[in-house]
Amino acid sequence: MSPDTDAQKIWFSADYHFGHYKIVDICGRPTTPEEHDEWLLARINSVVGKNDTHYILGDISMKNRKFTEEILHRMHGNKILIVGNHDESVKSSPIFKEVTQIKNFNFNSESFPNIHIVLCHYPLASWDRKVHGSMHLYGHCHNRFKNSGLSFDCGVDANNYFPINLIEVFDKMTKISLDLF
Repeated sequence: MSPDTDAQKIWFSADYHFGHYKIVDICGRPTTPEEHDEWLLARINSVVGKNDTHYILGDISMKNRKFTEEILHRMHGNKILIVGNHDESVKSSPIFKEVTQIKNFNFNSESFPNIHIVLCHYPLASWDRKVHGSMHLYGHCHNRFKNSGLSFDCGVDANNYFPINLIEVFDKMTKISLDLF
């Protein structure tokens, strides 16, 4: 597998809010409350492969563990949870390969040399290696906040209701850096 292929199989997202039927109105999601969960799950599974890596930066569900695990079992990808403020019921689930509050994600290939991204549910004002060009992905804000530096909201409300892969992250960060400098 080439490094570019590897990068296409790494996904980031946040703020799914399964089972939170008011989220449709709160965030203006283009679905009905009754169809929201199936609509969103279909969008996720249309891009994330079964063996891909799926970093979820919090707020998977507003329901209990049983409900949330049923959704997670149907969701593609090897899931890593960056805990959000609505993940208490599921943060100890064995479905996740890893669960943490903050994660330093590193990727290195010929096409994408020395990528370092700090993952957190919340936007940070400063993060590890920021002054050295490190990037930061967050959720929580539902596309209602623009952080500074090489940082952006990777949640579904900010990305046409889809997870984004590492290549898309790198493309967005490249555009941000062009605007910064």
